[in-house]
Formats: sequence, structure tokens, C-alpha cells
Amino acid sequence: MSDFGKRLGMMREMRRKHLTQLRVNCSSPDKDKNGSATNSLVGTLRFLAVADYMLDRSVQAFRAGLVEAAGLRLKLIQRFDSGESISPSYVSMRNYHALFNALASADMEVARLLSARVGGRDAIEREYDRPFDIAMGYSLKYLIQGDDDLALHHIKALRLACEESDNSDFLGYASMLHAVLTRDQEAGKVALREVIAGHKRQCKSGGLFKGSEDEVLSVWGVGLANLSRIRGLEIEVQDPLVPIDLLLK
Repeated sequence: MSDFGKRLGMMREMRRKHLTQLRVNCSSPDKDKNGSATNSLVGTLRFLAVADYMLDRSVQAFRAGLVEAAGLRLKLIQRFDSGESISPSYVSMRNYHALFNALASADMEVARLLSARVGGRDAIEREYDRPFDIAMGYSLKYLIQGDDDLALHHIKALRLACEESDNSDFLGYASMLHAVLTRDQEAGKVALREVIAGHKRQCKSGGLFKGSEDEVLSVWGVGLANLSRIRGLEIEVQDPLVPIDLLLK
């Protein structure tokens, strides 16, 4: 077990102690004026979802935490669209993280509602997002919505973005999403193994997932596997980073 995993129980207790105050902050118009309090709560809920699964093997707690996190992100976008002074950074295409949360929660209704709200903000995307973020976000958006032509366009863009050295560990995502699109189960299994291998590299020093709950469980990997299932495939691999009991039946 990684050092992060060994400290998971202690960190869970610390984050739980702050949960009530975070909820209070979210209900305060002053403290959540730009959405920062909601953003903090989303991060804590995600951490606790993973910790509760890893420590208690609670599938229910995992899904409940992630669906609440995804729902809060949806509300942030709705508040922005209604004219509130929500930071534009919270409605950029980096919300693909929230799409993964929704997919991993196994609540496809929330995933569909969120996918309908994500994207379509070109100026914000140019300011806050990398080509990788944009391609990943739109690939997920259109696969969830069932628009295969647009999904294919962005999956191709994602593959190009992953050919850059900084993104090479995520090439498995482009392969996996293409397999989901084309309903190629064997290619999907190979791709999910690539996703997990890249994830493990990104858990090392300097990686995206180092020092986060993703060291012990791949929320994105669970989300991808669930996406495959709502698209008619049952792609899974035997690896503790993507536990089979978290996948849609």
C-alpha cells in the first residue's frame, strides 16, 4: 500500500470534521459568491467517496458522495448561466472531471444533465483549457448524449493531444473512448489496461494523481467502464484501481 493509502483513515477523519462547515459555507451567499465554497465541498465529497469505499467497502457511500459532487458542479454551472458571479474557471471544459464523477457514481441521469450543460463556452475554454481538456470533455459529453459523429471528431482530437509527451499517459483514454464508440469489447479491454497503466505512472512523483485519492482508486477508470456499459459493452479488468463491484450491473 502506498504512503497515501496508509494515511487514508486519518485523512478521512480530518475531512469529515470539516464537512459540516463546508456545507454551511456553501449556504452563505457571501462565502460562496463566486462558487469557491461549493468547489471545496465538491473536492471533499469526492475524497470521502473514495475513502469510504477503500476503508469500508461501501459502494453506496462511494456512489452517494460522487453523485452529490457531480450535482453540485451542475448547480454551479446553472448559477453561472443564470447570471451569478461564479468564477468562469468553474464552468470551463475542465468539468470533464465532473463528468467522470457522475459516470463513476452510476447515476446516468445526473451524467446526462451535466453533459448537456458542459461545453459551448468558447471564450472561457480558450482562456482556461488545454486542447487535451477540450477534447476529453467533448468526447465524454457526446458519448453520453449519443451523438457519435461529434464524439468521433473529438476522440480523434484527444488522440492527437495524447501524442504530446505531457499527455502520453492518457493515450489509453482515447483508445478506450474509441472502443466504446465502435462497440469493440476486445479493444476496450486492452485500452482499459492501458488506462490503468498510465494511471499508475501518473501516481508517481510529478504525476497528476500523486498525493490524491486517485492513488488508491481510479474514479476516471470506473467512470469509463460505466460509460462502456451504458453504451452496451461490459468492459472490465481485474485491477484494484477499477473495482468490479463499483461498475454498473
